[in-house]
Amino acid sequence: MLPGMENIKSRTQSYSPLLISTEGNRQASVAMILRNLESVPQMIFIERARNENDPWSGQIAFPGGNRDGSDDDAIATARRETFEEVGIQLPPDSLIGRLNDQQGRNNYHSLNLVISCFVFELQDCHETLDNYEVADSFWIDIAHLSDLENRVEHMTSYSPDPYPGVLLDSRRVLWGLTYRFVQMFLEHAGAWKPDHPDKNKTVLPTLLV
Repeated sequence: MLPGMENIKSRTQSYSPLLISTEGNRQASVAMILRNLESVPQMIFIERARNENDPWSGQIAFPGGNRDGSDDDAIATARRETFEEVGIQLPPDSLIGRLNDQQGRNNYHSLNLVISCFVFELQDCHETLDNYEVADSFWIDIAHLSDLENRVEHMTSYSPDPYPGVLLDSRRVLWGLTYRFVQMFLEHAGAWKPDHPDKNKTVLPTLLV
């Protein structure tokens, strides 16, 4: 049974994340934003705009980006980028936790980039205002993310082997870095179910990248 928002929030607040040293690395932050709409916990995602100069062009992600000189810390980066990309203000009391840092990777190559993920909870339903970097923003039920029936193996142009993923709708797949953050979060929240060994996953074609 999927835990309720209060249980999810309590587990997130008690989590002690593993942090990566930023020495010699660039920093970036993303915001995992939750809301409880009519007692249904949800999480927001963005679809990145297509851009040939963006190594993550078109992918499903969280609002976020690189830390710049105006940011006091990594949390400030997540808040600033969220407001710039989707127009949502994240007040100080909305922060409920942090996940393990991740080393940036692109096409199986490690980057000198540390990505931090901060978890926020919104008490009200906010309309989004997507900027030029965002093709779309949308909310997904956490129950959908944890449902085994939505697990897929996602083919990409980066590798001959598929990546694990979650089918969000008829055309969008969650995979890669954001998938890892979601998996980490749901495992700790008690909402991520391990794959059944006999389950045959759908292999989705590269054209969905």
